[in-house]
Amino acid sequence: MVKATFKYRGKLLATKKLITQVFYHDEEITDLILASFASRSHLCLLGARGGGKTHGCEALLATISPELVGVAQGYLSAEMEELFARFNTAKLLQGQEEVITYKLTYARVKFFDEIQRLGPSAMCALFRLLTKGTIIYAGREVGAKPFWVLATANPTETETDMLNISLPEPLWDRFDAVAWVPMPRLKYLMRINGKEEQMKENMPKIWTEEALLGLWSEVESIRVPEMIDRITTIMVRITQFCQYAEGYDGSSLSEAQKRELCSKCNTSYICARVARPPSVRAKCALLRLARGFAYLAGREEVTLEDIKRAWPYVMRKRITLMDEDEIADKTKALIKLCEDILTEIQEAKEAIKLAEELRAGFDQAKWAALKNWINSKVWLLEVKEELEDYYRALHDKLMVKWEEAKRRGDKVTMLKIQAIAEGKLPPEMARDFTADVEIEVVLTPQNIAKIAKADAKLFQTLKARMDSGETIAKLKGKAALIWLSLNLPVKGGESE
Repeated sequence: MVKATFKYRGKLLATKKLITQVFYHDEEITDLILASFASRSHLCLLGARGGGKTHGCEALLATISPELVGVAQGYLSAEMEELFARFNTAKLLQGQEEVITYKLTYARVKFFDEIQRLGPSAMCALFRLLTKGTIIYAGREVGAKPFWVLATANPTETETDMLNISLPEPLWDRFDAVAWVPMPRLKYLMRINGKEEQMKENMPKIWTEEALLGLWSEVESIRVPEMIDRITTIMVRITQFCQYAEGYDGSSLSEAQKRELCSKCNTSYICARVARPPSVRAKCALLRLARGFAYLAGREEVTLEDIKRAWPYVMRKRITLMDEDEIADKTKALIKLCEDILTEIQEAKEAIKLAEELRAGFDQAKWAALKNWINSKVWLLEVKEELEDYYRALHDKLMVKWEEAKRRGDKVTMLKIQAIAEGKLPPEMARDFTADVEIEVVLTPQNIAKIAKADAKLFQTLKARMDSGETIAKLKGKAALIWLSLNLPVKGGESE
């Protein structure tokens, strides 16, 4: 159901219709471009020359008011001064410093065609742009926010042309999404008639600055349900996990180290299929692009299907698979990895539920069951350790209150703290809250009746002793605290 308050979705669908009239390709590629555009997910399209990646980008750009678009058309070794900013030479000759900034610097939509051809200084500027949203030239920070970066790259050129630059991993990590645009299928090739360029030039301008900013604001308001956020977090963490690495962080290992360790470990683990894991930016990128797909579909909140759809594009350059050299279709391999991770999480629902129940109250059988789950799903180690951290933090918090109550002689509070500890903490921690109190009491029907309201088990024990003829009983620890908390009389006082 389309959200009634979506003001700009109609424009987005009209844009899609216009693009498909000139860009003949799989609908998924068009949807990816539009979802990225709507959500401001910085996107880089990969492909060999002539595959249509630039053409698809230009089809979208043709619908945006020209004053909002800055273009860096690919040519070899373009540098900072040619693309972003430079000194005003005439002013310099007069002894004055004046920086001229080009349109690309402050444009709302920035298009970089063939980024592998950029020179080092321009590449550094692009890196900062994707990281901070601005560039720095001559000590001056310039730029416009919000903005969107759309780029293309031809990775096949780097093998034959030494003037191209191999793009570093940190730069790829700043793009929210990366996709390969294959050569058009036969059915699309049959439609090409040479009129597409003219048709692009005649496209109506749909996106003004007001509409563009309105679109981005609407998409940012798409809600991410707590469960979807949690599943997305676990998905990313599973790919990062290595039980042998420092902090379980697989990215701390080289690919060679990871391969060696995984070969000696349980190869059925999901993490054993990942040679190079993604950074934490992967989660943010997944949620951002998923919002774009949800908006395109007319939904007011992100679903798991949106996350699955975003996954291969967000992870294409963030994950290196163990058998990557043997994979012909990485998109398909990443989709399979996503499906298997979701199956893994689905299977682990019982373990996650156990963890939630153990947080509410400790149970030895449930704790043992959780540890058994780790044998098949090693990433659950962190779930177990998170619980242990929770128990330690709760223990320390209760201990502060316990010591304060003990100094005051506040038996009621001590009894309450002991009850909480026994219910919520593992036995070895709960033992720290056993009161070192011993008292001697007189068993009478009146006293026993009051105990019945406080603790049924203690009542039964004392009643049985009284029925057997005992009139005096020694109580220790919790039993003593219960008696004292009710202000019942004590024979000869208490001892500690």
